[in-house]
Amino acid sequence: MTRFRTALVALMALLCALGLVPVTAASADTPGGPATWHVLVGGQSQDQAVQGEGYYPHVITIDAGDTVVWTLNTVELHGVVFAGTCNDFSCVSPDCLVVVKDFSPCGPSSFDGVTALSQSGRMVSPVYNNWDNLVPHGTTTYSLTFTRPGVNVYWDPSVSGMRGVVIVHPAGTPYPFTQAQYSRQARRQLRADLAAGARARGDAQPVMVSAGPGGTSTYHVGLGASPPETARVELDPASGSAAGGSAYLEGQGIGTSPTPSIAVTVKLSGLAPGSVHGAQILLGVCGAPAPVTGLWFNMTFPYPTFTLNDITAGPDGTATSTTVITEPLTVFGGPGQLAIPSSGWFLNVAAGPTPDNGQTSAACGNVVFSSAAVMRYIPQTVHIHVGDTVVWTNDTTNEPHAVTFLAGQPLPQIPEWFLSSSTGNGISYDGFSYFNSGELYRADIGLAHSLTLTFTRRGAFPYVDVGDFFMEMQGSVVVTPP
Repeated sequence: MTRFRTALVALMALLCALGLVPVTAASADTPGGPATWHVLVGGQSQDQAVQGEGYYPHVITIDAGDTVVWTLNTVELHGVVFAGTCNDFSCVSPDCLVVVKDFSPCGPSSFDGVTALSQSGRMVSPVYNNWDNLVPHGTTTYSLTFTRPGVNVYWDPSVSGMRGVVIVHPAGTPYPFTQAQYSRQARRQLRADLAAGARARGDAQPVMVSAGPGGTSTYHVGLGASPPETARVELDPASGSAAGGSAYLEGQGIGTSPTPSIAVTVKLSGLAPGSVHGAQILLGVCGAPAPVTGLWFNMTFPYPTFTLNDITAGPDGTATSTTVITEPLTVFGGPGQLAIPSSGWFLNVAAGPTPDNGQTSAACGNVVFSSAAVMRYIPQTVHIHVGDTVVWTNDTTNEPHAVTFLAGQPLPQIPEWFLSSSTGNGISYDGFSYFNSGELYRADIGLAHSLTLTFTRRGAFPYVDVGDFFMEMQGSVVVTPP
């Protein structure tokens, strides 16, 4: 059986398994004793071209002693990472100090909000038969028991902005939702994300052609697509307040610029005339801010909070304020990959003029972004002439992509391929030999963002994104005589 047919058989088996993912848990709907809850990781359209880049449901509230089980709901590689508030390496599980990047699971099977680190490793579906099993990886499920009350924001290390929230109440606290209700939320949220991805796919621009030297042409191919970084937030009154309104977040240059930003416009009414209110974007959800401390927490992923411009009410009790927030730096001095997360942000308007990290509130709203990715080259096939040039550019907001001409070679092994170097850039290519772009990132990462190749002979040259090959992210360049 060929590698491709083997992959198809494994894919069908996985899809059948995904249809049986548990969406209810008897213990979660029955009072008394620790409960087990279920969260889906990602999701996909029927043709796998559109991937939902979220955890479903986005937010889950449980009790101390309960367990959450995350189940991979797509063929895409994903992960689950929790980092605690501990500020020294004594809290880090020894196995987390020796893992290669984020490929392997590490950390204890329980999480107290302090210990760092607990991670699933890359959750790998069975279709990835090119994974090098010398490097341990996560399975299609990951379980974690939460032992201490608190608010925990977690993330996928490979997808920018893919976040979820686990709120832990003291044992015995009544649950706000049953597992069945959470499962309905999950289905609704996934449908919204896939719809946003479908729109992004439909809105993707066709190939652009520009004039090159000596009468040649340059063709531009997009590495996937993603929805525009925008979100509308409903700001509801806090207890005892009459304030309410909305906020609009609009990303500018996210994916395309080395200096992206987000414009945040807040509109409120029902304020006391002349009153001044501090405003912030915080981690967690309304009424449940998450901590932002922790050595590993900040080394692994930047979790900034943003203080917005003051909101000053006019004589009629209304106010409008706009703030442009820019990309934070990591503890290493690199870019923090500014993006509107799928969940885990909330906008809080303080009761008074001082921003107080959510201790008081006049109005509050949770930020939700319909995060998705289109796993296709746009266009998949480009027709050019000998001497013409093709430029592939990754302007997506959420994940890297690549261009690999196999030239008859087998599909490279993962995860070694993720660590591979580029064969070159801005060079000529004759189609005879293996060529690898290495991963191409969004423009603010400070690493390779695009690939340029000039084709020197005629022929049909297929290429793939090795990391996303099993989602059929495959393209070709067809070269005819000049």
